[in-house]
Amino acid sequence: MKRLFILIILLSTSTMFAQERCGTTQYLQMLENSNPEIATKRAKLEKDIQKWIKENPDYQQKTIITIPVVVHIVYASPQQNITDVQVQSQIDVLNKDYRRTNIDVIMTPSVWQSIAADCEIEFCLATTDPSGNSTNGITRTQTTTSSFSMQSNDVKSTANGGKDAWPNNDYLNVWVCNLSGGLLGYATTPFGSIGSNDGVVIGYSYFGTTGTVQSPFNKGRTATHEVGHWLNLEHLWGSGWGSCGNDNVNDTPTQEEENYGCPAFPHNANSCSTSNSDGDMFMNYMDYSNDGCMNMFTEGQKTRMIAAINQSRQNLLNHNLCGGSPPVPCAPITPPITEDFQSQIIPTNWSINNSDNDATWEISTNQGFNSTSSIYINNADYAANGEVDDLILPAMDLTSLNNINLTFDYAYSLWTDPSANPNYSDTLQIWVSDDCGSSWQKIWEKSGVNLVTTTPIFTAASWYPSNNNDWDSETISLNNYTQEDDFMLKFRNVNDYENNLFLDNINISAISTSFIEELNITKRTLIKIVDVLGKEVKNSLQFNKTLFYIFDDGSVEKKIRIP
Repeated sequence: MKRLFILIILLSTSTMFAQERCGTTQYLQMLENSNPEIATKRAKLEKDIQKWIKENPDYQQKTIITIPVVVHIVYASPQQNITDVQVQSQIDVLNKDYRRTNIDVIMTPSVWQSIAADCEIEFCLATTDPSGNSTNGITRTQTTTSSFSMQSNDVKSTANGGKDAWPNNDYLNVWVCNLSGGLLGYATTPFGSIGSNDGVVIGYSYFGTTGTVQSPFNKGRTATHEVGHWLNLEHLWGSGWGSCGNDNVNDTPTQEEENYGCPAFPHNANSCSTSNSDGDMFMNYMDYSNDGCMNMFTEGQKTRMIAAINQSRQNLLNHNLCGGSPPVPCAPITPPITEDFQSQIIPTNWSINNSDNDATWEISTNQGFNSTSSIYINNADYAANGEVDDLILPAMDLTSLNNINLTFDYAYSLWTDPSANPNYSDTLQIWVSDDCGSSWQKIWEKSGVNLVTTTPIFTAASWYPSNNNDWDSETISLNNYTQEDDFMLKFRNVNDYENNLFLDNINISAISTSFIEELNITKRTLIKIVDVLGKEVKNSLQFNKTLFYIFDDGSVEKKIRIP
């Protein structure tokens, strides 16, 4: 009886220890228990993958597959809020492991050197977010939740203290948090339609190679392992412990159970009643060995991952989410900004976000308001419904300014009759950022008849403004941002394949705080400010105007203010 009790304890301890390395198997079982249809979908996907492998016996990846990654850091303490450097160290490890450029390839036993694979899969932090904004591929969410469990999966939900995923068809979502239950990480495996919970979760102490990582899981191999699951690899021993199961890969030896630590080669020779003197492939990334003892995927595992991408994650084969330039450190300028595009070039410190590398903002040399030049986007010939293109102004320091206004002229006409059903329209938006482009907020938007500036309101043809009557003007106060030292603003065109949109005379005007202080310290009291027509200026010192300052002693000073 005592021996039986000891055996039960040992088996329980072994199971608990096995769970500490990876929770993917248990997580998948939990999903299948709550939704039996998942098991059916996985069985169908397995048939599709095996069929794809059979039909592509000589498959060789001719183009590197690059997977865009977004890392969601969810933290309750400063230590959990890992640095960008630590995040990048993990991306570096993924690239080395999946391309077999890791320095420890020399540790792969010679008997398996010939099947050790360059998987020809690479990873990049996304430079374009789901809204088309520039990003560094990292989000940061402060939470009051001290730790997250695999069972609740709350780390993937903003409403529950975590962070909602970016579109799972387009990005590999990785959540880094304080993971409870002794787990290092867990992942979702592909099974047909991909839900909002798809992705990888890693404990903050096991992510990357620097910062908060803890030995012996301090070489980034937890993410390498979990991303392998995300690409449909199974544990070498199959779906259960001590089962001598099937990982559906032909060139990995049959293995009874997981391995821990750093075994000596060969290890567990002839296990599972096989004639395998080479033993377990414990150095494979899909085992449980210490990070420092892992160093390989096999050619069979590579083929299985490529097949899974082709069958279940096809969006990864065609995207440009890493093609843009990541945000650069701010070097803010102080307004005014005055741009009428008469030089017929876009200013060097302005930028354009053109995520599809197709039509975007360009100079028009034949149309302008009170001029012959402007900037426009050719929506009439741009069949990319929903595509966004941003015209981004340089970063600005507004801390020494007051009475800040954005003014601009715009021109637009619809192609189709807005009374028709369905109706279409491109959209003009204005977005601002108070953190040098890391996050953005929309402050203005027009579309449809509200955006139209001409009569008639639709033309059924590609349209260009012919005179000043085809233009409207807009003034937007930016006084909510007077204390910002890294302010940015951008114009966004949202394409609906309708008609051409023009902008001109984009100006940001302001007055210096020091100028106001100069008026306040005079011994005289400023009564009012009027323009050349005697009209009182109450709310702002108008840009490029002659203004008269009237004091209580009856004196008048004329000042020409060009901020």
